[in-house]
Amino acid sequence: MIERTGRIVRHGLLVCCVLGPLPSVVSGQESERADERRLQFSPEAPLPNSRIQVTYTPIERLAGEQELVLRGHFRTERDGMYNRGLRNTALAKLKPDANGTFAASFTLADQVVYAAFVVEDKTGQRIDANGRDLFELLVHAEGGQPLYHSLMQRAYDFAGRNWITAYESNRVAMELYPDSLYGWSTLRFHEDVALGSTGSDSLLAWHQENFAGIHEEYAHRTPLSPATVVAIQGYADDVEDSVAVAFWTERARNEGRGTRSWAQIVGIETVEKFFEDRDADAALAAFEEYWPYAEGTGSQMLSWALNVATEWNRAPDLPATERWIERMLADGGSKFSAARRLATFPERRERALELAREGLERATRAGTEHADLVVHPGRPLGRTVSEYARTRARQWADRLVTYSGLLSAAGEEDEALEALEEAAANAVDAAVFQRLADVKLSRGDISGAAGDYAVVAADPLTSAGQADSLAALVGQDSESPQWHALLESAEARMLPRIVADSVRWAPRSSSLADKNGNRVLLSDLIEGRTTVLVFWARSCGYSVGEIPQVLRLRELVESSGVQILSITTDDQPGPDMEEFIEDRGVTYPVYYDLGAEAKNAFGVSGIPSYFVLDASGTVRFAFSQVADIPRQLEALVQLQGNLPPAP
Repeated sequence: MIERTGRIVRHGLLVCCVLGPLPSVVSGQESERADERRLQFSPEAPLPNSRIQVTYTPIERLAGEQELVLRGHFRTERDGMYNRGLRNTALAKLKPDANGTFAASFTLADQVVYAAFVVEDKTGQRIDANGRDLFELLVHAEGGQPLYHSLMQRAYDFAGRNWITAYESNRVAMELYPDSLYGWSTLRFHEDVALGSTGSDSLLAWHQENFAGIHEEYAHRTPLSPATVVAIQGYADDVEDSVAVAFWTERARNEGRGTRSWAQIVGIETVEKFFEDRDADAALAAFEEYWPYAEGTGSQMLSWALNVATEWNRAPDLPATERWIERMLADGGSKFSAARRLATFPERRERALELAREGLERATRAGTEHADLVVHPGRPLGRTVSEYARTRARQWADRLVTYSGLLSAAGEEDEALEALEEAAANAVDAAVFQRLADVKLSRGDISGAAGDYAVVAADPLTSAGQADSLAALVGQDSESPQWHALLESAEARMLPRIVADSVRWAPRSSSLADKNGNRVLLSDLIEGRTTVLVFWARSCGYSVGEIPQVLRLRELVESSGVQILSITTDDQPGPDMEEFIEDRGVTYPVYYDLGAEAKNAFGVSGIPSYFVLDASGTVRFAFSQVADIPRQLEALVQLQGNLPPAP
């Protein structure tokens, strides 16, 4: 998965030259927000450390309750983009009055600048998330305008959920606080993601003129704070001023040491040089020199160093790998990731297995400490307890599959089988059952292998010939009642897991361009047909690599009336694109998201992304894996397209 992440957030507040009001090209894409007035706060524009009174008028599914829960998270100016790592907690119990209106109160801590909320029942199964936008509260200054960091943290909170809102929040922040230099680079990122290439390109000239004023103001100033230097360097890069980029990159290299941007600059230079000369020793030596100043900045240097030591190196360097893995672990990195790295070295498989065990034990302890998912701080706002339980079950299954492989490599076959069986209890991936069946068959467990092979045979992606071969492996006639009973049992075994992954939400209206540049509504393209949407771009290697799988999916499902529609997020229609489509053998329709409307409507922040929509255009499965889609489509058919509504 290629994740679109913003340029480095840079801290440094100095005065810059602003040429006039910031332009906006949202034009018809404004966020279609739900009715936020259901949840009201007093004061509406609180100062830091305010006591907040809350009133809530319940939607139908929450009416009549004796108690509701206000759940949310707080952001400080140091929190980053997206919502990973934020603790979601119950902030107040809402009690009803005689009119059925609920009320409560809570206090904002001094450092809080932004907060997001949902209202839930006590079981966490029925939620009002304000149409997926969540409810929100911004901290204000004495003068009555929202704080700069309130607006920026709002933008970060909406990242991946609603890019238009994130962009508009960043834009307002820069209108009110133009002297906050690092916000300009972040604004260019938000323009690119929220408005698409067409909208973003239309604003480039304005930003180039704006940057010219900043450059003139600061180019001859010395000294400047490291944060200020890297903020200007990032903006220079975004406005594509090569001369200014060279000037400010040199200053950032010399004056920005200890910032994340500095670490990114020197890290990228080291990686680029490595790819030119393939001198791993020199690259690793450079990373060693930089690390004392890069540690703790949140840069990608640690990951790059590990890649040079292992994946990118013709002769993997074990001592360097171990050194950087210890740094990764000290930085709070995943023990499973460390185990995977070390497992590539036969002489360190025992250590890899030890790390994997520690990772499992840590996950088990965390699960025990937070066994009640109603109050689990990791449950995302807007996700029900049931949805979160399913997510955790699949994550646990993935860990166990990795762990089983490490056990097997270490010769611990019995424990490896146990881990694989536990993984299969929650998995939907046919490859897990194939592997489990192979192990059971090798150990003489014909009956156990038959049940797991049946799961593979029942998978829509398994051909009839492959299914017959699997039956033969366990002495079954593929036409026999016994084998058909196993297939029916396998389907019944998997259907509840597929259904548990279902969702139900209607995306906002969006339009696309066809190969001739003509605009067409996505809803018109769906035309009452079950549809698989593919978000991709030819610049994304993962997207291009999965084209053969999508082609196979189309061949499998088109006879049943399911259509595949692909939406490229970064490409323009034209002869080059048509040639690419022909060369890759793409036979399904390709549309162009020139204004990023579809990407924003579906909350796409990484590609490739896949969605399954029913005939009404409602999203029933979101962010699917290609291999899972055939089973998801079967679930729609088996339940007459009427999957149970999301709680």
